[in-house]
Amino acid sequence: MPEIQVSPPVKNCPICSKELPISEFGICRARKDGRNLYCKSCIRQKVTQSRRALKEYKTARKKYISQQVDIAELLSNDSSGNGNYHAKAMSKLSPVERVRDAIRRGSRTQREIAQETKLGKDEIGDALANLLLWTHEIRTQIVDNTRLYFLNEPETATVDDGPRLPARKRDVPSSFSCLPGLMPGRNPEGEPEKIGGWVAA
Repeated sequence: MPEIQVSPPVKNCPICSKELPISEFGICRARKDGRNLYCKSCIRQKVTQSRRALKEYKTARKKYISQQVDIAELLSNDSSGNGNYHAKAMSKLSPVERVRDAIRRGSRTQREIAQETKLGKDEIGDALANLLLWTHEIRTQIVDNTRLYFLNEPETATVDDGPRLPARKRDVPSSFSCLPGLMPGRNPEGEPEKIGGWVAA
């Protein structure tokens, strides 16, 4: 009797859409067939792409942090009065940061901010809207039909600024240390209540 040749089992990989032998799929005991959903080649590609993306992210993050340190150094050096440092620092800042810095330096109108930052009207308008409406870092005031901009001072916390809480009900204990006396199976003095020869917990 001739032997019947059985073809090796195959499985479809959803990524490359190929019918591959089952040996091309890694072991995965969590799945019914005991094999990974994707073939070894596709998983290798996905891992390589993930590692490359992580490396690019780390490089970009390191570059951004070093830029922020450079900007901070340039701004601190600019406090000595050297205008050249300020021009270099301003070129690295975002429009919002440039507008905030201009207001901090004393620019009050949009025209003064434009002269200080060298930004267009649209960029200045977007930056002012962001600082006014979203981050609330600046405030505006109209004086002699001219709109002026000022930095908000950091708020100092006072006792009266807290939320108004309703008066405490008389039957609510003043602290959590009183709660054991209110637990079931205990009397108000906190002594355990004996029921039929055993202590209620």
